[in-house]
Amino acid sequence: MTADTAVLFVHGIQGQPKQFQFLIDALPEGVEVRAPLLPGHGKPAREFHASRRSDWLAAVRAETKALLSQGKRVIYVGHSMGCLLGLLISRELKAPYAGMLLLCCPFWPRVAGRFGDLFKALLGKAPAEDPRVAASLEGNSVPVNGFRESLFLLRPYGDLFWLMDRSRHIRPREPERVKFFFSDNDEVVSAVSVRHARKWPGAEIQVLEGCGHCYFPESEKRKLIAALKAML
Repeated sequence: MTADTAVLFVHGIQGQPKQFQFLIDALPEGVEVRAPLLPGHGKPAREFHASRRSDWLAAVRAETKALLSQGKRVIYVGHSMGCLLGLLISRELKAPYAGMLLLCCPFWPRVAGRFGDLFKALLGKAPAEDPRVAASLEGNSVPVNGFRESLFLLRPYGDLFWLMDRSRHIRPREPERVKFFFSDNDEVVSAVSVRHARKWPGAEIQVLEGCGHCYFPESEKRKLIAALKAML
């Protein structure tokens, strides 16, 4: 690890950079941190409606190219949709990252069970008693007030499904330094996603225990911190 290392953190759909704070706080001095808020995020659902996959990809591409132009060795950390954006930009720019740490990569979505509880909580229709749901609500950067406003999410989520499909069909040309971490109790990502992750030559895959899509207990956070530090 040198002072020329940068870590690029990219959150998921409706997420925000503060979800990575426990990882950012653990980085050694001298490591540059980039944690952009993706276009359309941090705004009401009506404004979020206008954001597109091309905007999100362009943001990640611009951040990556800016760091590379400075001679930085770039480590990529993605959560949820941020994983898909990183994989697509990595293919486009011919593996620009010195390492990729991907959390809860949604190659395939979960559409039953706890996902329904999360959706109700996002609409303010159910209490967030489950710590997994509470963590998702805390990380949410696009407030939705009722079912009518939730309709503004349809177009952005349509683009998310496009990103999922596109990422499932990537064929890696060579081994990349990728570490996939999935949650054992994810309310958003299907376990089928683990199978898709296995196609990356040389990729490390680990399933974290007692976690959700955005919720990681301290014991599992320590594993993620150790994995990131090993890439520096």
